[in-house]
Amino acid sequence: MKKAVFFMVLAFASPLFAQGIFAPGDAVIGGQSDGTNFVVGVSGTAGGVNNWPGAEGPEHLVDGVGQKYLNFAEFNTGVLVTPASGSSVAKSIQFWAANDAVERDPTGFELWGTNDAVSGTEIALSLFSPIATGDLLLPDSRNAGGDAELLAENSYSVAFDNSTAYSSYLVLFPGVKNEAAANSMQIAEVQLYNVVPEPGMGVIGLGLLGLLPLVRRRR
Repeated sequence: MKKAVFFMVLAFASPLFAQGIFAPGDAVIGGQSDGTNFVVGVSGTAGGVNNWPGAEGPEHLVDGVGQKYLNFAEFNTGVLVTPASGSSVAKSIQFWAANDAVERDPTGFELWGTNDAVSGTEIALSLFSPIATGDLLLPDSRNAGGDAELLAENSYSVAFDNSTAYSSYLVLFPGVKNEAAANSMQIAEVQLYNVVPEPGMGVIGLGLLGLLPLVRRRR
């Protein structure tokens, strides 16, 4: 991946009231990072393998409802999303907990962007530039699955410094809350926004985490 830079991140518990960058129907590819490539996964139920149940595929990470994405590879799993709306400047990200199994919740995230064409079953990580990385503190409360509404109290958000527009975004989850008990990684929804929350927008628990290097990641 391209050389990392330093950034400042703010964590908050409440949603951002803004137009999202991701939308249902966007091109979504599920997979796992092997440290060199983002390896595209397939539908399946094999344990410890980069695959997912047919009803819990990566497209559900941006479907606007509670149905989750689950990947049995568990570590360094994620999605590559190319919004149909075109390139955008992401400034914050929001995550919603899935419907069950707290032990499968991711505990950290990495967000990367690219303006290069992405294709194939192994997509080089060197195509991507780092945008943000940090802890992911999802609550133990659960969002309902299926077509259920995404509730703010079951989410966690992070704002970050970015001024570069990207046409595709890679979101990775290095680990989960209980690696021994979990058989997979799962999350209900991820949304990017092009704004940072302003005072008075209902942000709860706004706190400065400080300057963190983007190179902090587990492979």
